[in-house]
Amino acid sequence: MVAPGRSGGVRLGCMFVTILVGIGAYCGAYIGQSYWKYYQFQDAFKNEARFATHYTDKQIKSHLRQMADSLLLPDDAYDITVDRGKHHIDISTQYYDHVKLGPMTRDFYYSPHGEADF
Repeated sequence: MVAPGRSGGVRLGCMFVTILVGIGAYCGAYIGQSYWKYYQFQDAFKNEARFATHYTDKQIKSHLRQMADSLLLPDDAYDITVDRGKHHIDISTQYYDHVKLGPMTRDFYYSPHGEADF
């Protein structure tokens, strides 16, 4: 049995919450994808630093640039710095990822970094 005065009506509050959840999911998917790419790139930096004794600086940069290419990262991500000491290596870069959120664009700053002692 339907309560009087409520047959087929949609409450404005319920619709508002549904719209907010939809917008949040839409934006969250793009922001999450940007962060996931950074996380994968950061992991590659740590792995390259961990196995730095097996590779030259040129090979390390090549591996990381290939990773940036496969992740479709911005051009700034390809500018990789490798500082190698006698028993230490430091690998880093910096870039902004431009994420479109409907009519807006938001820039997220990332600075993947990896270092290790050997």
